[in-house]
Amino acid sequence: MIKPDAQDTKLKEHVEAIEQHKQLLERLHLDGNLRLDEINASLEKLTLTLEEYLKIIGIP
Repeated sequence: MIKPDAQDTKLKEHVEAIEQHKQLLERLHLDGNLRLDEINASLEKLTLTLEEYLKIIGIP
């Protein structure tokens, strides 16, 4: 069984990634000069943290 601490840690990591991506999107909205590689990296981080969280809670 997975420890609740590990679940909490992975959830917090994913929530932080969501917040960072949200801030990035807000900056993009205000300033269209953001580099697309920044946005891509943020999306990749969101995907990775979500996958890790889902694995730890038992969703393949």
